[in-house]
Amino acid sequence: MRNFKKLLCVVLVLLVALSAASCSISKSYAYQKDDIELPIGVYIYYLQQAYSEAQSYAQQSDKYDSATGKYDGKKSFLKMEITDDDKNTAIAEDWIKDKAKEYTQQAIAAMREFNKLGATIDELGPNDMISTISPYAIYNQQTGQLDESLDQKLSEVAKTYEKYGIGFDSWLLCNSSLNLMKEAAFQKEYGEGGPKAVKDDEIKKYFTENYYSYTTISAPLYTSEAKKDADGNDTEETESKALSDKEVKKYEEAFKGYAKDLKGGKSMDDVVAAYNKAFKAEATASPSVTKIEKDTKDELSKTVLALKEGEAIYKIIGEDATTRSIYLIYKLPIKDSVSEYMDGDSKQSGLLHEMKDDDFDALLKSIIEDGDAELSSACNDYKPEMFEEKEKKTTTS
Repeated sequence: MRNFKKLLCVVLVLLVALSAASCSISKSYAYQKDDIELPIGVYIYYLQQAYSEAQSYAQQSDKYDSATGKYDGKKSFLKMEITDDDKNTAIAEDWIKDKAKEYTQQAIAAMREFNKLGATIDELGPNDMISTISPYAIYNQQTGQLDESLDQKLSEVAKTYEKYGIGFDSWLLCNSSLNLMKEAAFQKEYGEGGPKAVKDDEIKKYFTENYYSYTTISAPLYTSEAKKDADGNDTEETESKALSDKEVKKYEEAFKGYAKDLKGGKSMDDVVAAYNKAFKAEATASPSVTKIEKDTKDELSKTVLALKEGEAIYKIIGEDATTRSIYLIYKLPIKDSVSEYMDGDSKQSGLLHEMKDDDFDALLKSIIEDGDAELSSACNDYKPEMFEEKEKKTTTS
């Protein structure tokens, strides 16, 4: 793992150096103040991202005709009203420009906080680096090498983005460097030793109050068979047939006994072994840790949430006789899973994000509201309609 982290650090240094070199010769900036410089290609990239999102919303409208690809009879959707996932309604081209500005300002705010805290990318764990490396290079665990060459990715970016004025440096910033800086700033803020550090006991408390653990085995109360054609031959289609009442009763009696065995002190491994022997099955059971969703519509989840820790029951779940399955459900003490989540960097980091993402977003928003993230007038030269053209000649940044 140590060698892998060194490899990733080397790659990141190389790519950030390439990005910096490209930025240094860029003539136009989306933002340039103090020690922060963002090439105009970053803004264009976010403009394109916002354009794609808006187009998706437009295609969800009843004014979109999928057969012709037109919006209310027109080729362009930019003048039509769209509604986003937050139920905000706006004219598409206005929504795109506002969203591109928002994305760019969030990146600036993250860079400001990164610099202010003195954060560094190499403080991140290997899992954070892998997730950031993966967009442009594939790590081969057997050879310990990055399979996709930098030249390949440079060529791909040039083909896809440069026609809009998005150079490799801007693509790299948006897909990697800015994400790393934001994550490093977050960890520096709330991680061990940070100004707003979250203690391990707080994370453990959050985990035990917001997650539950259980284990289960199940068996279908139906069989699936191939449908027959007119000549009586099997087809590729299948159909389900419900088990007889006698067969269902056999499962119910067995699963009722297994639940009683668990309450009596037997282990889940013992119960699974007994089930496999009795029904000639090959079932396995391992603990599942799940976040509590009080409004869940999933029947299994609702059943587990209603149980007390250490309680075991059996239940038949399914819409009808041809889709039902019988479940043995055993709710486990959530505290038994604490060490697994606290010892794993990625899992503990995930919990920290659940606890503090909203606070960090509010922090970045306050930086923007303080006026430290105003975009340059150069951004005004780029409009959403540029992405409706097949090709646009422009210098890359």
